[in-house]
Amino acid sequence: MSVILIKNNKGGVGKSWITLQLAHGVQHVTNKKVLIITSDNQNNILEYAGMEKTVSNSGLEKWIKTGTGDLIRLRENLFFIPLKTSHLNLQSKERLKRLFEAFKEEYEYILIDSTPVVGIDKYFVELADKVVVPGFADKVTINSITSLLEGVEIRKVKSVIINKWTKTAKEKEYYNGLKEVLEPFEIHLTAPISQSATIGKLIDDGKTIWESNSKKIKTIQESFVTVIEEIL
Repeated sequence: MSVILIKNNKGGVGKSWITLQLAHGVQHVTNKKVLIITSDNQNNILEYAGMEKTVSNSGLEKWIKTGTGDLIRLRENLFFIPLKTSHLNLQSKERLKRLFEAFKEEYEYILIDSTPVVGIDKYFVELADKVVVPGFADKVTINSITSLLEGVEIRKVKSVIINKWTKTAKEKEYYNGLKEVLEPFEIHLTAPISQSATIGKLIDDGKTIWESNSKKIKTIQESFVTVIEEIL
């Protein structure tokens, strides 16, 4: 059983979309039950999965308080627990740990779509067995990734995913610089995931990359497979 944290302190890098692709890919490869938890109250994963973004008051907050709450089936053996509020106050770290121990009895893999929410994000970092870091090939994101690597146990960081690649010379420069930073730690760096109208169409249709037979998506699937190999 494994807890996998998808984390970047910078917003807008496609973290929720990447979390869903990884979770569905893990389920597809292993045929095991997979749970997605979010600390992002926008709950964009629901839309990416082609579902209505309606959230009751029984999301992660209630799970932490009572041990039960909303559980949304996204695909076969793939489930999601939403979040209602943007400020999740955690009275007890031990309560969250007990909840995760219960989840481990039910799910083979737990993926966390993590946002720096005061009071819980640091606990997610502690609970995670492995960390995946999404980002762009630009100066701000590279600095954010470097800072994140300093704040997380380096042994937990398994992969960095470069998203929304536009093939500029500057991006290639930052990408190569990041590769040099990661190599001494043996952290996997994906081939960049290019911006694509085909991905946009999948998002509009509420489908994941694993539900596409498009040749244009094949290289993206291959990139995600390399990450899945690192986290399984």
